[in-house]
Amino acid sequence: MSIFGSLTTAVLGLTAQSRSLGHISDNIANSSTVGYKRVNTAFETLVLQSNSRIHSPGGVIAQPVFMNNVQGNLTQVQTPTNIAIQGQGFFSVTKVEAASSAALNKVVQTQTGTLSAGASYYTRQGDFELDKNRYLVNSSGYALNGWAVDDVTGELRKDIIKPIQVSSLIDKPSPTNNIDLSANLPATPTGKIPTQQIQIFDAQGNQRAVNLDWRQDGANGWRLAISAPGSSTLPVDGSFAGAPATISFGQNVPGVTPIAQINSVTISGQTTNGQDNLRIGETYAVTLDNTTYSVKITADNIGQLRTFSGVAGSLANQINSATPAAPVMATVTGSTIRMVARTAGTGFKVAQTVSQGTVTNNTVLGPVTTDASTTAGQTQRITFPQTAIDVGDVYSVRVRNNGVDHTVNVTVTAAAYATYANISGVAQELANRINAISGLNVTAASSGGVLTIQDKVAGDNLDASCSAGVTNSSAAANTIAGSFSQTNVSGIRQQRTVTLTGAVGDVGTVYTLNVNGTPVSYTTTGQELSMEEISAAMANTINSNTSLPVTASSQGGVITLVAKKPSGDAADQFTLEQSTVTGQTPAYIGLTFGTAKDNTALLTGISTALVGNGTAVSSPNQNAGDAATLTFTVNYGFGNQTVNLNLGKFQRQGGLSQYAGNSMTVGTFVQDGAGRGQFKEVVFGDSGNVLVNYDNGRSKVIARVPIVTFNNPNAMQREAGGVFIETDETGKPNFNDPETNGAGAVVASSVESSNVDIADEFTKLIVTQRSYSANTKIVTTTDEMLQEVLNIKR
Repeated sequence: MSIFGSLTTAVLGLTAQSRSLGHISDNIANSSTVGYKRVNTAFETLVLQSNSRIHSPGGVIAQPVFMNNVQGNLTQVQTPTNIAIQGQGFFSVTKVEAASSAALNKVVQTQTGTLSAGASYYTRQGDFELDKNRYLVNSSGYALNGWAVDDVTGELRKDIIKPIQVSSLIDKPSPTNNIDLSANLPATPTGKIPTQQIQIFDAQGNQRAVNLDWRQDGANGWRLAISAPGSSTLPVDGSFAGAPATISFGQNVPGVTPIAQINSVTISGQTTNGQDNLRIGETYAVTLDNTTYSVKITADNIGQLRTFSGVAGSLANQINSATPAAPVMATVTGSTIRMVARTAGTGFKVAQTVSQGTVTNNTVLGPVTTDASTTAGQTQRITFPQTAIDVGDVYSVRVRNNGVDHTVNVTVTAAAYATYANISGVAQELANRINAISGLNVTAASSGGVLTIQDKVAGDNLDASCSAGVTNSSAAANTIAGSFSQTNVSGIRQQRTVTLTGAVGDVGTVYTLNVNGTPVSYTTTGQELSMEEISAAMANTINSNTSLPVTASSQGGVITLVAKKPSGDAADQFTLEQSTVTGQTPAYIGLTFGTAKDNTALLTGISTALVGNGTAVSSPNQNAGDAATLTFTVNYGFGNQTVNLNLGKFQRQGGLSQYAGNSMTVGTFVQDGAGRGQFKEVVFGDSGNVLVNYDNGRSKVIARVPIVTFNNPNAMQREAGGVFIETDETGKPNFNDPETNGAGAVVASSVESSNVDIADEFTKLIVTQRSYSANTKIVTTTDEMLQEVLNIKR
């Protein structure tokens, strides 16, 4: 029996290794399958008879060992609906099938397909995506089960497990109920605090605006006005009788320091090449009252004066140094002499003249050419008949010789006049400039009023005749003109101060001044920040009426009126009368802050005593640490809507404060509520929650994914598609919240890879192959031994 027993054992060994090979091949084939759990092989010995006297070969059988409880590596992916389990447990899933009439009695009907109502399945394959019916289905066609959220109560129904379907494609509007604001109001604001506007939502999801207007109401107090355009109920509404307004006059001063008279004269005239043309013989004169101050242009001083500005400076020096003293002090800017009366209120008269100098229209005679001699080259002479020269004249000589053609110019300027002196000096300057030209093979010389130009080479002729000319300055006279920056009459002006009082922030307060019987009024808008601003506005109103005999200025809240006419005559005085109309104080919410002394500058109180007909209500408890809340009601046609304006806590950081600054600084300014939303995407959140995101920025939890655990997960029965079903050996399924009772965590945007180790499988493959080959040797050997037994008979 041993021979036949060994044959049977070898066959069983071949069978066992074949099964092991099947397990290995299955593992390798699914090494890339999401959520796949490998199968190991356990070999079990079969014992027929074995004791101390005899042992009969029994053989071996191979049984699968499931590694369902071994974690595979988690891989992050970009699909937000892919999930994996970090730890123990399974997803509960349901098979999606095509609808058929035969299956209608055992399935739950959906829009265009059906969900099996048969066996429950469990898987670690979490590559879920929305299908056409908006179920979360993995690549094997199994829909993810979960606990649904009740649409009415919003509670999670853990007594029902069913496929998760995204049916909430529209997010209904949510009205705004809370506005959170934290900010610092400036202790010393400059200008109006800009209106703060925040968008809220009504019951229908329409956007509405709520405006907050702030104004300082004292060192540690502020007013807050809240408006809600379009609402039939308003946070603040109405007004109260404003504070009395008054206008008081200061002492009527009959005269003040007289205004100093100011006059000016400006010298202007002809220029050549940017040079002022002063002419010999011109006399510039300024007459103050009966005294004349003058400057005459001569050959001796023209080079020193040079310009109109120089003449103006010379006249100013004469005026300032005159004995007896002139009635003015003179200063020069450019060519303008500015004269200010030495004694304010004492007038002076100004006259100015300029006499025309001698203008000579100079000419040129020649050139005269002489014959060439044996000792020198050809000679040309240019004659200037007049002896005198004028500022602004331009003398030009053109010389062409030795292939060079050049024109030489000499301009008679005021600065060079004394140097040239007369035509001989100009001729000599022309000769000097001709001799300095490189390439001209000539020699130039001057004698009296004659310019001689001679070729340097004996017997040669100049290439062409020389030529010359004079451009005379214009004969138009220079001028000196006067202008007056103030009236040319001395006098004194009446002056009176006006002080306005009232309440800043009141609307409709009317301040009226009657100036010589003409009324001028200013009506407050409520936007003014101080009495200084109101006084300045009143002064501007006065000045805008040019028919009034006064001008107004404002400083520190006091208006100063000054008569336009600087005369002490009674006819030039003005009279004032006043009247006022008390305005209205708009409804508002009062805010108080701690003083600078206690160094807190934090919100200490809210008062709604002056909200008028408004709906705003302040916090009932306003002790340190209590919530600083303003509650008001709006109604946009869909019923009353309560809104809480949360300003932090009284006397605590993080809400409203009033520290140093010039402008408001906002930290937080947000509101809840949302308009109608359209489905955007479905994602997984914390604790396995399934969230639907909408395009209005909101999210909604529609379900939660439970993690199902078993006492013996390796005893689960495998099915196609990477799913398992429970057996008697697994125990009952336990549905748990993620990360509770030993259940793993749900990891979003990840999938679990196969737990197959390729290297380990190849190692087992080698062992299995060798073992299989060894069993075949047993069969071969047994066959040979039986053959020997058969041969005994022969």
